[in-house]
Amino acid sequence: MASKPLSQELEVYEAHRAELLAASPGKFVLIHGDDIVGVFDTKRDAIDDGYRQFGNVAFLVKEISPVDVPVNFVSSGVLGF
Repeated sequence: MASKPLSQELEVYEAHRAELLAASPGKFVLIHGDDIVGVFDTKRDAIDDGYRQFGNVAFLVKEISPVDVPVNFVSSGVLGF
């Protein structure tokens, strides 16, 4: 059975949610694999940095929030990059 997309990244987010909330509520975290790559002021900045660093591969950009916000899956092919 295949694992869910970005399940590893979501686990990293959940493991670090409290510290991310304490330091950067309302900002956006970029996670790739087991690594928290950075925290950004805007979702667009986080997505742009993810593509710059990793190319067109799966990475997670998530708003740092005490409640879950639905995850958006984005492909550069869909956005026309």
